[in-house]
Amino acid sequence: MGKPEKLLRKWRRNRPKEARLNEVKTVLNAYFPGLWEQKSGSHIVVKHESLKKEPSFGPNGEFTVAVKGGQKVKGFYLKIILRAIEIIIEEEGLET
Repeated sequence: MGKPEKLLRKWRRNRPKEARLNEVKTVLNAYFPGLWEQKSGSHIVVKHESLKKEPSFGPNGEFTVAVKGGQKVKGFYLKIILRAIEIIIEEEGLET
């Protein structure tokens, strides 16, 4: 089990109030390779084809993650990331 999987398990078990930005980027690189970008340091925009059908995500299959103080991501956004990963895993038959 790699670092992204360990972080996901930790977040699922007991979602923290905040996570470090480098941890979030590790997870995004594993599950959204080349499908996210950090905009002006304060926001990360993530897009994935599998999310287009989901009403809780944008019509282009995207969602935004706010970065607090350039270093942390709030637990609310971790919940969104976890949900997006669950959808992708279900749709593509991946394993965590």
